[in-house]
Amino acid sequence: HAHTLTRTPYRWLRCVPRFLRGMEVRLDRLRGGGVERDTQSMIEVHRWQRMLAERATKHHHEGIVDPELVEFRWLHEEFRVSVFAQELKTSVPVSPKRLEKAWEKVRP
Repeated sequence: HAHTLTRTPYRWLRCVPRFLRGMEVRLDRLRGGGVERDTQSMIEVHRWQRMLAERATKHHHEGIVDPELVEFRWLHEEFRVSVFAQELKTSVPVSPKRLEKAWEKVRP
């Protein structure tokens, strides 16, 4: 987005290089034949991605600014690292259960 650098909290902005490295790790695994495992992992990741996108769209249309949704968005990025590039480690503990707890804090 146009304002990514100015609207991303520093806490998460400093993680962007690791997120990008996670993409490289994932692509390397796909090149090495890890398509089946990647596909299974994407089922869980996409579930959260859909929820995030739908809520972000709703909030945008209603003029809602929710810091909990921002936090969830970045926690979701950490989850992607944990799923596709575990060796890079995450900056915070993350799991489906932690995502659920964070999601409960997001405004409906």
